[in-house]
Amino acid sequence: MSTTLLYHAFGIRRYKHISTKCRGGAIYFTVRQDRCDWCGPECGSHKVKPRGQVWR
Repeated sequence: MSTTLLYHAFGIRRYKHISTKCRGGAIYFTVRQDRCDWCGPECGSHKVKPRGQVWR
């Protein structure tokens, strides 16, 4: 599975594909965002600190 396919199939941008797993008829993708792409959701600042992860 490539990062390009995730973009074209699901619209996932600026994330790197890490792994794909199939369980119980579902497909699970693990992706990671490069730290240089991190920014505040409202102010757009790149001076952000990580506060965990979100499973979606």
